[in-house]
Formats: sequence, structure tokens, C-alpha cells
Amino acid sequence: MILAVDIGTSSMKGGLITKEGYLFSYHRVRFPLESLKGDFSFSTELWSQGFLEILETLGASKVSVVAISGNGPTMVAANAQGKPLSPALMWNSDLGDSSIHSSSYYLSKINWLRENEPQLYEKSDLFLSCPEILYTQLTGRSVMVAPQEGYIPYIWSDSELERFHFRKSAFPEIVHMGSVVAPVSENAFLKTSLKPGIPVVACGSDFIASLIGSGAMKPGRICDRAGTSEGINYCASAAIGDSRVRELPHAVKGLVNISAILSSTGSLFEWYRQLTGQEKNNYKETMDGVNAVPASQGHPFFFPSMKGENLWEFKKGLFSGLEPGQGKFELGRSVMEAIGFAVRRSLEIFEELDLPVHELRVSGGQAKSPVWNQMKADITGKTMLIPEIEDAELLGCACLAATALGIYNSVSEASEDLVKIKHEIHPRKEFSDIYDIKYRRYRRACESVVSFYRDYPVSE
Repeated sequence: MILAVDIGTSSMKGGLITKEGYLFSYHRVRFPLESLKGDFSFSTELWSQGFLEILETLGASKVSVVAISGNGPTMVAANAQGKPLSPALMWNSDLGDSSIHSSSYYLSKINWLRENEPQLYEKSDLFLSCPEILYTQLTGRSVMVAPQEGYIPYIWSDSELERFHFRKSAFPEIVHMGSVVAPVSENAFLKTSLKPGIPVVACGSDFIASLIGSGAMKPGRICDRAGTSEGINYCASAAIGDSRVRELPHAVKGLVNISAILSSTGSLFEWYRQLTGQEKNNYKETMDGVNAVPASQGHPFFFPSMKGENLWEFKKGLFSGLEPGQGKFELGRSVMEAIGFAVRRSLEIFEELDLPVHELRVSGGQAKSPVWNQMKADITGKTMLIPEIEDAELLGCACLAATALGIYNSVSEASEDLVKIKHEIHPRKEFSDIYDIKYRRYRRACESVVSFYRDYPVSE
């Protein structure tokens, strides 16, 4: 079976997946809350420890191929064996050098290291991203992974390494997603119970793996990928050129991934749970409590930020309309509705750009909640497609592994065959009518709140 592993920001997930695309077993490793600061403090040992825990739980004897994806652009300084020499510069860290004018997502982080940690920079043999650390530790071969040729400028080029005077020897070869990195080595730095010779497949970015694993591989298909952050990813046949969305090459050469980035949705919900003392409760208990608050009942509006169209960036937030008698579940519905309104606004932007939206393929932790999926359908007026394997990154890794082994001729073919939609959640008219009114009120209130904070700014 395929051992598929995805390294997230707040946890690490692994699954044994059959070559027919079914999840045989699953395990999740949560990272300690204190490790999630987003600065130069994340312990990369959590990745190797998490991989070993997943392997021990699922069973190494069943594994015939390993496929690993991970968050990015995250950067780690390591020695030649792949042993990290420092904490990780995480993808959501503000640390970087703005003087590096480059399309690369990594070079500004590495230059920050050169300027601020010169001794560490000089003794580093390799600069690697998140899943690439584990490839090196398992096989002894160091690479960086590009989904396809169009992504190479976002990693680095020889000409840029020369222009910024970086040591080329510390920058590994770039390989394509879906290629075999190397077999597991008996002399591997990371000692595991895997049989030497098992192939390790390059999967790279978890964001691209989720597009593959959700089936968002044809123009018009949308993957709503939700974790610590959330990306509404639209598969398009051509670029649009609008600053309100991010455009990158797709996993399929010739297509474009157009996305609206909601940078704080998962972390915002976790903040709400901690704020209301629910961090030790299971998610179903929280969701059931929120669901018991009627959508039509008066409860606060929540504004995560005061930054115009970017109201989903959680900074300088505001609850408005608090009243006696309201409790943690009223606050929870307000927070969830704010996220849902941000998703709806993202879909409106797509439609304003002549990108029609009919349904969303959801993936990630939020996809596992019937309450949240139904609320999102009601707020947006769109159908939610729930895949058989909600953690689309894992199935994306499996698709890449199956293609690397020659089972499929292309990743697109593997995705079309292996992605299975478990059920559909349709908007309920009576709730959609309520949310149409609430959404219009919310949008008007947003304009007033932004205007207020512009005239009476909160101190930095």
C-alpha cells in the first residue's frame, strides 16, 4: 500500500491508501501549541518524530511506496545528511529580506538567515523545504520539488543564485512532482522500520497535492482547501490578471490556478475555541453547540480585520452587537459566519471575473464537519462536494505515487480515477434566504467598520 504523509502547520497526517484510492488506515499527530508561533522557532524534529509515530501506528510492513507532501514556502538549514541545524523559517513567518527582489518564495528567507544568522548560514550544507527534509533523511538524496516547469521561478534559478551571491552547492537539484527521489536507504539518517529499497516519491507542496487529491484538475473545478489557512482554488484555462486573486501555474501544464487566500480561517477558529475554554473539547461538541443557535437569532457580527477586502486576515478584530445572555456558542456562530462570508465574497470575485461557480470540492479538517459544510453551502448558495478522503493532500500523494509506479500514464488520469465524491451537500433555501439578508448587512457593516478604523486607528 501507499504510505501518504502530509506535513501541515499545526499537525501531520498519514494514511495507508490502496492503489484503488481507498483509505485503509489513518493517523494524525498534533504539534504542540507553543510550536506554532510562525517565527524562527518551529522545531523541525517534530516532522521526523511525527513520521516515525505515523509509521509505527500504521505499520511499516504494509508499505510498498512512500509519498510525502508538506507546507511551504518553509525553509530549513541542514547538514549534508538532512539533519536540521536550526528551527524552520515557516511559510507564515514574517521573517524575510525585502531587498531580495525575486519571484522565488525561498531566497528572501535564506538571505534573512545570511544577514541575521551568518554563522549558521556558513555552516549549512543544504537549504531545504518541509517535505524535502524527510526525503533527504530517508534516502540520502537532496532535492527540491517543482510541480512542473512553470514553478521553477518560484523556487530558484542558477542565474538568481549568482546574482545574489549564494553558494550554489547548498541549493539542491530541482525535480518534478511525481518523480521517484530515491529508494529508502539502509544508511538513512532517519532510522525507520521501512524496508530499504522502497521508493520515496516527490510530492512537494501540499497545496498542489490537494488540487490533485480533490480532483480540481479541469477548468471550472474548485478546491476549497481549509487548514490553518484556507485557499479557494479555481482551475482556469487562462490567467486573469486581477490583483484581488493570486495566480500561479496549475499542476497541469497549460492551466492556471486562480486562488483567493483566506489566511487565518483555521487559526481563527482555534483562537475562538481557546478564548471560550473549548480547546480540550472535541470539535463535534463545539459544532453541535453552534448549530443549536438559530441562524435567524440575533447574535454578534465578527470582523476579523479592518483591511477592506481582506477582512479574513485575523488582525485587530472586532465583535459588534454583544448583548447579555449571549455565550460561547453565539460567539462561535459569529466567527463561523464571518469565515463563511469571506468564502462567499471570494466566490463573488471569481464570478465578477467571469469564472462561474457551481460547486466546491472541500478538503481538510473543515470537510469532516457536516455542520460546517452545511453552513458553508447555505451561506454561499453553492453545493459542497465531500470526497471519500477528506484530507485531499493524502490522496494527491497517492495519485502521484501511483503515477510514479506506472499504474497511470499521468497524474490527471490518476486523479480522475481515484478521487471519489462521497456525498453532496446542497444549500437549503430557507437558510440561504436568511443568509442573503445577513450577508448584505455584513458587507454594509464592513464598510462602516473600515471607515471607523481609518478615522480612529487602533495603535500598532
